Amino acid sequence: MNYYLGLELKGNQLKIAAFKKVRQSFEIVKLDTLDIPADADEATRVVSFWIGQHLAEATSLKAVLTISESSLYIKELEFPKIHGEKLNEAVYWEIPSVAPIKQNEAVFDWQIISEEKDMQKVLVIVGKSNYIQNIILILRNAQIDVVAIEPSASAFARITNAPFDSTTLICLAEELGTEYIILKNGLPYFTTSTSGNISNHNNKNIKTGADLMSELVYEGKKIMGYWEKRESNSVHQVIVAGDLAYKFFGLTTALNLFPPMPTQIGTVKKVEHLNTGDYQENALVGYLISLGAGMRHMQKDVYQGVNLFPPAEKSKSEKIQTQKKQISNLMNFVYINIVVLAVISVAILASNFWWISLDRQHNSLGETVNSRETNALIDEISSTNTAIQNVTALARRQVDSGARMKTMSGLLPETLRLTQINMTGVRSEEWTIEGLGDRDSVLVYHKLLTQQSGAVEVDLAYSSFNNNTQDNQFIIIVRW
Repeated sequence: MNYYLGLELKGNQLKIAAFKKVRQSFEIVKLDTLDIPADADEATRVVSFWIGQHLAEATSLKAVLTISESSLYIKELEFPKIHGEKLNEAVYWEIPSVAPIKQNEAVFDWQIISEEKDMQKVLVIVGKSNYIQNIILILRNAQIDVVAIEPSASAFARITNAPFDSTTLICLAEELGTEYIILKNGLPYFTTSTSGNISNHNNKNIKTGADLMSELVYEGKKIMGYWEKRESNSVHQVIVAGDLAYKFFGLTTALNLFPPMPTQIGTVKKVEHLNTGDYQENALVGYLISLGAGMRHMQKDVYQGVNLFPPAEKSKSEKIQTQKKQISNLMNFVYINIVVLAVISVAILASNFWWISLDRQHNSLGETVNSRETNALIDEISSTNTAIQNVTALARRQVDSGARMKTMSGLLPETLRLTQINMTGVRSEEWTIEGLGDRDSVLVYHKLLTQQSGAVEVDLAYSSFNNNTQDNQFIIIVRW
């Protein structure tokens, strides 16, 4: 049995969300929390024992691991408009400006936030290599294959029932302290934390829900004021989550802690193809981050997105991504050629059908030619001529379609993946092409089709260019 894990590591606490895939859906099979010893060997034994207890029949365990922002360094930087390896190298040399870590002692990743004519803004995330490598070693010694490492807030935004298309303050209230994270469009930009906010080690002076609320408001407003002054960017919503928030506030969907700004309690949004099994919402909310990490397995490519792998591990994952793209492009080419062959086959069958029809009409005409009036004979001949013209036109159109498909295949950039080609009607001269890819490749393909396909007109009808990813959807209409 193959299992997929979402893991949240904060301090010495590991929260686990275990899934199995049933047909096209992911089903939650176990939610649990482990205390991880400081000793690596002992930590491996604890994790291995848990797997033996709950996932004993596992043949494969693939995990997405989240790291608390308090263990990471995050900064937005500006770079000239470069891409790929050149941008990666430029980010590498800027690591000392992001974190007090030497380049050879750091793991890092980046994501393009916005692009202008000559410049681009890039969010850079840096962590300590030794810390992350030790975690990977513990999990892999327990037979868990870590496929991606991401900031916890990214996983939180993936599963929480709230919009993340603006600036958000997240307040994660836990037993050992509260973490405050500011997100822009679902990505973490700033984090800070307070400690020991509910009780001391002797369980004296236990605070109440009112105490927690007062502390959240005081610290939250202070952080928002600092952020808005530094960034000239307003916070638009506050989301409160964490074990203590649910303990004191239950699952109240809305609070009034930061009026007039909306404040919500973090809850699990409804996700297509995600089966929560027997777990109720009051159990799920304590595992928002690990559940969000597990949802990354539901992406078409689990490697897509921020991934804080050590350099050697990251190189392996990038090679896998490249191979997947090459296979995808190859399959697209194969599919297009299959379509071409199918079109030609249909043309041959249609021609045979029309030829048989013509032959029958010809024989029938020969049998009745002596008995029909002149006008009837002329009508029959005209009908036959029309049929011949139709079959000739159909055959020519089918051959043209095959040639056009071949041309479109030859112009397709390797970074694009076609999902559908729609020829609306046999006689129509308009084709609709749908697919996925990065912004630059979509524009290149549109330009190549305009200049080299032989089409009368090529329109880029739609593209989700606001996404800085490889999954921009696009629709191109070609008129012949």
